[in-house]
Amino acid sequence: MDPRIFTCIKNGRPRVYRFPWRNFTHLLRHRASHGEDRAAIIFRDLDREERSIITYGDLSRRTAALACRLHVDYGIGPGDRVSLAMPNCPDILLITLALFRLGATAVPLDLRRDAAERKRFKLEDSRARLLCVLPDHLDSERKIAQTVPIVATDSLLSGDGDRPADFEPEWSGDPLREQATGVILYTSGTTGKPKGVLLTRQSIVSNADGIGRWLYFDDSERLSLVLPLHHVNSTVFSIALFMAGGTLILNSRYSATNFWPVIADEKATSSSIVPTILRDLLANADAFDAAAHDISALKKIMIGSAPVPAGPAVRFHDRFGVRLIQGYGTTEVSLRVTGVPPDLPDEEYREALEQNAAGVELENNNIRLEGDPPPGEPGEILVRGPVVSGGYLNQPAATEEVFRKGWFHTGDIGYRRAIGGRDYYVVHSRKKEIVIKGGVNISPIAVENALVEAFPELAAAYVTGLADERWGQEVCAVLVFRNGMAPEIQEEAARRILNAGRAGTVANLSPFEAPFKTIPFDPDRLPMTSTGKVQRSVLKEVLQEMVDRAEA
Repeated sequence: MDPRIFTCIKNGRPRVYRFPWRNFTHLLRHRASHGEDRAAIIFRDLDREERSIITYGDLSRRTAALACRLHVDYGIGPGDRVSLAMPNCPDILLITLALFRLGATAVPLDLRRDAAERKRFKLEDSRARLLCVLPDHLDSERKIAQTVPIVATDSLLSGDGDRPADFEPEWSGDPLREQATGVILYTSGTTGKPKGVLLTRQSIVSNADGIGRWLYFDDSERLSLVLPLHHVNSTVFSIALFMAGGTLILNSRYSATNFWPVIADEKATSSSIVPTILRDLLANADAFDAAAHDISALKKIMIGSAPVPAGPAVRFHDRFGVRLIQGYGTTEVSLRVTGVPPDLPDEEYREALEQNAAGVELENNNIRLEGDPPPGEPGEILVRGPVVSGGYLNQPAATEEVFRKGWFHTGDIGYRRAIGGRDYYVVHSRKKEIVIKGGVNISPIAVENALVEAFPELAAAYVTGLADERWGQEVCAVLVFRNGMAPEIQEEAARRILNAGRAGTVANLSPFEAPFKTIPFDPDRLPMTSTGKVQRSVLKEVLQEMVDRAEA
């Protein structure tokens, strides 16, 4: 791969990110020496209603002992891959950090959504040498990992006292290991086999550094984490917190009823969510008002990982009084490459929110639009810099296709907009999801936003293009109505929305862009990733089959 992807240009000068510590061992020792008893992880088990704390002293000692056990008892060393099949729990973070200390690689699985075949594929594709599971899952996962040794975390993490607390292999400080793979995260794999993204030590820590600088993280930060730890969002935000010396409040899972109570109980200063959770919290706003939670410590909630609708974002800010801080990125760039500055003056922040801005370029990367179009004109978003991953595992052709000429080609379409004298980026749509009707490009996100804004009975809308003999593609909208609407009322509302679009009476939506079909849909039937993103390619296939059957 072109080595220039690891360099970005800032103020006219090349810049290469360097990790401030010799390695993760030294990072953890540094944090322990400057705050032995400070809480590194507060774990909230929402099902057992239990709370536990791991201090920075504990984190350094336990990961050292665990690294020693993995190396001595299981032969894990530099470059070896260890798979983790667990729900959110401190064990994932402890094992991942121990692997970082060894120069080895963590391969997290999606315990909830990965079917047996997909788990088996990931284990084989990554050539995992060990699979770590919770004791309760030992028997079920053993049937899947037939050729991979499996170990339960209770035995792996026990007996820390007989392991040296200062264990540090010689290779962990090797500067040549900057490009060693730290984590392999598999993409959602909505069609075909998922792709394993090779996140290097440099890409992870440079993105974490950029996030920390963007959000002004320091040792007073208390981040409530609700997204799964097998996702890039939680992985990199966790590292950003540990680099800053803050406290990670790890929720065992996302829960609408527990989201605000945990933030209030733990005096969280920030959280990170996706648009699905945004809609969820808005739908339950009356319960929030009734409970009168004290969230005065909460300064910001980061949001991204999927297009953020401007209307609901504005309503969220107005209702809860907390700034939503939007950012943009992908797994291939180790999370965030743009972000809305959290300290904007109120008027400028409001404009950024209303304009659906995904933010300005962050510290350790460059952003440009292919073809360098003028402001307001769309182009594919390209990224370079140390945050860019090492490509796709075992897929050189796919890697070459998108990592070329020093830039990662995201497949996302965006444009630039001036706000407060600075260039902000706005995500327009996915390149592969744009509806091409009669040779004209139609943004699904723009249609979705127009529908949700015009019809308050809608909780969400998802737009895709379906095959059409005349136009090539036509616009189809899946409508998710708010709770409590009977099916027959939903059908009538869908017809009313369809007719309004055709009549040209929907604001910001021309009749040409309006849906030719509007289909009420049960939200529980939507094909979703574990972080709440709708798998649009799967939804498109489902809708096309429905239309084909209806016309047969």
